[in-house]
Amino acid sequence: MKAPDASRTLDAWRNERAFPVLTPPQIQQLGAGGRRRAVTRGDVLLDVGDKTVPLFLVVSGELEILRPVGTSETTIVTLTPGQFSGEASLITGRRSFSRIRVRESGEVIQLDRDHVLSFVQANAELSEILMRAFLLRRAAIIAVGYGDAVVIGSSHNAGTLRVKEFLSRNGHPFQYIDLDHDAEAQEFLDRFDIAAGDIPVVLCGTNAVLRNPTNARVAECLGFNETIDPAVVRDLAIVGAGPAGLAAAVYGASEGLKVLVIEADVPGGQAGSSSRIENYLGFPTGISGLDLTNRAYAQAQKFGAEIMIAKRAARLACERQPYALDVGDDSHVSARTQILSNDSQN
Repeated sequence: MKAPDASRTLDAWRNERAFPVLTPPQIQQLGAGGRRRAVTRGDVLLDVGDKTVPLFLVVSGELEILRPVGTSETTIVTLTPGQFSGEASLITGRRSFSRIRVRESGEVIQLDRDHVLSFVQANAELSEILMRAFLLRRAAIIAVGYGDAVVIGSSHNAGTLRVKEFLSRNGHPFQYIDLDHDAEAQEFLDRFDIAAGDIPVVLCGTNAVLRNPTNARVAECLGFNETIDPAVVRDLAIVGAGPAGLAAAVYGASEGLKVLVIEADVPGGQAGSSSRIENYLGFPTGISGLDLTNRAYAQAQKFGAEIMIAKRAARLACERQPYALDVGDDSHVSARTQILSNDSQN
């Protein structure tokens, strides 16, 4: 079972678009409202699996972003004054994939996720810089499989294809081990009496081993919905995260509404699997369905919309307000307005 190629990670991450250096006025703008703190060489500011992921803006000193592998570490990139940490997990509210440690003592400005979300909605110039950097960093992580999930399966197995598509369409990095080409992996599974019906096996987080899991189980194990509080009453709940549902989320959230989108499978709906869409407004030369829905997904989250993944809307209670929507497992979400989008898979 081969580990990801560290050199590919370094090449993908070390570029000025993914890790720009902010000017003093930009540092002042982004840092306003953050918490200044002195840091000492060796301090760990963030670790793999942490559920709360802040942004660290380097004022002085240096930070290093590390990828722990067993008892060793790979240095992915070093942050110098004017640079900032963070990737798409900061926007989506998912767990950290990396460790951040102080390389040289100095000072940082720490900004929590809510502050960053508010900032990107209000500052167009820096919003573009931050969002581009976050998405490029996530693309680099996906390219080398530096996530918190390992999928062991076969390209001839329907469950394997389903789980891989689920993780890929949700933009979640994972490492894939193909049993058809890795005899060592097959021998490993045989020793643990893992039968063909247990494929795929998903190594999830730090210690969970899932055998042929449902998408909902994978989402639960990886904490896709951990930051979503079902007790909060939203202004708008949208069932279905296809183009129509995501468009409604963007429009509502950009106007300051508290928006929750419930998706039974993956964002994008059927459109996300289209190789080319040429009749969508604003793209005269066409665009792939995956690119279109990924952009809409990121845009909705930029404006603060929450997206609940692998939860099926089972029943809508309209006899009282706010309306209650049953999302399974004896749980429900409440909202003053509900939209059932026509591209929903729910």
